[in-house]
Amino acid sequence: MATIVVDNITYTYGANSPFEKHAIRGVSLEIPAGQLVGIIGHTGSGKSTLVQHLNGLLRPNQGRILLDGRDIWAEPKKIRDVRFRVGMVFQYPEHQLFEDTIYKDIAFGPKNMGLDEAEIDRRVRQAAAYVGLDEALLDKSPFDLSGGEKRRAAIAGVMAMEPEVLILDEPTAGLDPRGREQILAMVGDYQRSRGTTVLLVTHSMEDVARVADRVLVMADGQVAMLDTVKRVFSRADELERIGLAVPAVTKILLLLRRGGVAVDTAAYTVEQAVAQLLPLLGGDGV
Repeated sequence: MATIVVDNITYTYGANSPFEKHAIRGVSLEIPAGQLVGIIGHTGSGKSTLVQHLNGLLRPNQGRILLDGRDIWAEPKKIRDVRFRVGMVFQYPEHQLFEDTIYKDIAFGPKNMGLDEAEIDRRVRQAAAYVGLDEALLDKSPFDLSGGEKRRAAIAGVMAMEPEVLILDEPTAGLDPRGREQILAMVGDYQRSRGTTVLLVTHSMEDVARVADRVLVMADGQVAMLDTVKRVFSRADELERIGLAVPAVTKILLLLRRGGVAVDTAAYTVEQAVAQLLPLLGGDGV
């Protein structure tokens, strides 16, 4: 699996025009292979601009993106190969379904990779299984599926290319709570079973708390934090100052600490909070 190194990149929209905007400035970081990294930040923080650089959809004005030590723009004519290795699932990907059947939509990427029919078929069926789509749905039109099924089919289309890095930009946006749970569970299971590097862009701290190994916090086009989930959430005061809502559990513990109760605000799950609060209440969990 691939390691990504971002080396001092800067990107400006509308450079040298009245609409010039510095989206990211001097960003450097490393994402080791095989991790699930949550990327969070308020609107305009630069998180989506950053991930669009990782597979060459955007080219930095300054700096480099290294994939396994090689600059992805070393040979611009081969940038398409990078996009097979670093797969991107955009927000509301179901809007990009266009084929007659779900099977053909999922097969679109592998077909463009020049794979033979047997390999394409294997990948389509395996990707459908990863996202929980019954094989009986593969011959149906995308318009016959529910919103959640369309979302999973679109994600399967990127998974079928078997990228070394999978980027998902707000994959749970617009879904109901049940749909959100299904997508997050699917992403976590996929990452654990394949060992793929996964980058999950989200505005939800709860989503990050559930599945991420590490958290990258973007603020004003720069890296504000990059650390384990526990260490990032232990800086709850700083997160709130840059406009991010910490998980509800962490917020409750933060309020308790401000009221003089000795609790660890790095907790970010209900189970962790209960383990802290029961002794303080004299409870034993019964």
